[in-house]
Amino acid sequence: MLAARIDQLPQEEKALLQTAAVIGHEVPLALLQAVAELPEAQIRLGLTHLQGTEFLYEMRLFPEIEYTFKHALTQKVAYETVLQERRRMLHARIVAALEALAGERVAEQVDRLAHHALRGEVWAKAATYGQQAGARAYDRAAFRGAVASFEQALQALAHLPDDDDTRGLAIDLRHALGNPLTALGEERRFLALLGEAEALARALDDRARLGRVLARKANHLRLVGDHVGAMAAGREALDLATALSNRTLQREASFSLGREYSAIGDFGRAAELLRRSVEAADGESGTPRTDMRIQSRAWLTRTLSALGSFTEGLRHGQEALRLAMLDGPGRSPIFAHGCLGLLYLARGDLEPAIRALEQGLAFCRASGTRDWFTAVVACLGSAYALQGRLTEGRALLEEGITENLRIDRRQNHALWVTWLSEVCRLAGRGEEAWQHARQALDVAREQKACGDEALALYQLGVVQAHAAPAPIPHRPKPTTSRP
Repeated sequence: MLAARIDQLPQEEKALLQTAAVIGHEVPLALLQAVAELPEAQIRLGLTHLQGTEFLYEMRLFPEIEYTFKHALTQKVAYETVLQERRRMLHARIVAALEALAGERVAEQVDRLAHHALRGEVWAKAATYGQQAGARAYDRAAFRGAVASFEQALQALAHLPDDDDTRGLAIDLRHALGNPLTALGEERRFLALLGEAEALARALDDRARLGRVLARKANHLRLVGDHVGAMAAGREALDLATALSNRTLQREASFSLGREYSAIGDFGRAAELLRRSVEAADGESGTPRTDMRIQSRAWLTRTLSALGSFTEGLRHGQEALRLAMLDGPGRSPIFAHGCLGLLYLARGDLEPAIRALEQGLAFCRASGTRDWFTAVVACLGSAYALQGRLTEGRALLEEGITENLRIDRRQNHALWVTWLSEVCRLAGRGEEAWQHARQALDVAREQKACGDEALALYQLGVVQAHAAPAPIPHRPKPTTSRP
């Protein structure tokens, strides 16, 4: 019915409606005038008639006149009546018109520009604006939108000449796409992208880009429990950074390798590398990346808490939290609260630990971030349990463990299960406590995580000691034979 009504319009009004439909659901008058091939007076007369027939209506007058479709279905049907080649041409013209109208404020229009450039097959601009739109979405914690924009940029890139510049941008876009994928807990998908990026970097013989790929690969192999692969990638990244005298890459490689040493329980070596990463992040020339300064300090806080260096750890943790709160919404406040809460938990300060972790969990749930969700929720569950809130603690630990399995993330899995074992023991569920401790030990040994293995073994001993009275030691009879 809508298509029939559109066909009954006078030809010029039909063309005007179709042009508006290609622009989108909301139609700024200035943009419509720039794109439509009609005199201004005719455009205004056509808009008056289209309002009278209830296709469009005036939505706002200030700061500029803007129209919108009466119903979303109307815009969709009108769009589908446009021939494909004319549709592509209109999208391309909209890109040029948007750029001209925006002037120096073009950054505010990157979402629209990316959308129209892709559909107008303006491939170079589609890649550029898609990358910018993805970065803007990621900065405001709109992770699904960021993924969509970066994927569209990669789609556009496939249509550009296969030269060194295109391959370099292809590597950078895979890095950028990995950020929201990590936030959403899609580790395996990002690892596949890193494999593609590594192949591109090796083919280009771009050692700086290869080092960055390897540093990130080390981190994500750690997250899925491949500590052997993570260590190899991290060491190669650091070797490349040293050979190139690249301070930024040295910071990234030290950070990544430091986290890997922390994961396998070598906290002394981890702290050494993470201190180096903090110093490099603070000393970078120009405008240092705030998120890297936060992450380096937060992870150093976490590692120092394992070493019992609480005073130094607290100093770094509080500075990380200060920077994170200045940085605004996103992942930074989550892991800053999480690492600081973990330090308080390790020190036995339950009240400040719970405050920090509850705030971190609130940020997780508000933003939809999944990569730090499991750590924050598990730490909070342990803190609740130690405070005597066993039911709440167990529920949170089980939620974290279930999410860890869902997103196929193995890092810290043995630790969280060990904590669940202790909650079960405190609740008088000895058999469950024993089963969870055994499971934690198996996972730790599979991952070759020595620190987690030692903790699981200790937990097994605790469970066994509380399960039954200690047996009376057997005393052998005296003998006259020589030993």
